[in-house]
Amino acid sequence: MEHWTLPEGWGWKRLEALVEMKTGFACAKKHLVTDRQGRPHLRPFNIGIDGEIDLTEIYYIPEDVITDWESYTLEPGHILFNNTNSVELVGKTALVKTRLTGAFSNHITRLIVRDPAEVDPAWLTLTLRWFWQTGYFTARCNRWIGQAGFNTSMLAEMQVPIPPLAEQRRIVARLESLLGEVREMRALLKAMQKDTDQLEQSILAAAFQGEV
Repeated sequence: MEHWTLPEGWGWKRLEALVEMKTGFACAKKHLVTDRQGRPHLRPFNIGIDGEIDLTEIYYIPEDVITDWESYTLEPGHILFNNTNSVELVGKTALVKTRLTGAFSNHITRLIVRDPAEVDPAWLTLTLRWFWQTGYFTARCNRWIGQAGFNTSMLAEMQVPIPPLAEQRRIVARLESLLGEVREMRALLKAMQKDTDQLEQSILAAAFQGEV
């Protein structure tokens, strides 16, 4: 990877020096069970393109598929990296914010920051998402028919920019604040659209009755 000049106090670090990696395991859809019969098994669609874990739809697999469930448990601060998907989705990354006693597929790699005093998991998630959004993984992934992958060896060798911890947290906080404002504006626009639709319906209903 070609480096660029970083601000003073920043440095480049190999990802393998910063995190522990664990890839999940496969379980065919034919083995899926209900939530009462099994445990969650996250798939690539559970890694949202917005950097959040999406639990709108969850697959459950039998308890007896594995015995070491605890080794796959997700804790706040863990990071999920989508290692196999369509080309444009390889590399999407999300930060875990709530504990989940389950597991994840072989198309997902879990990253656990070794030293939170050196790297904030939110910063690392943001950095990996930046690489994804700018086409880093698209340009370097292995490609097959209808699918692509970025394996753990390739991931381990990545060099990522690391600012001082205080700067990491400042940037993350600033971004979260701005994203919060964007969400508020989207909610406002959605409410305005609803009001507009209701107004149009009321006017038309009155018009049809000759009251306008």
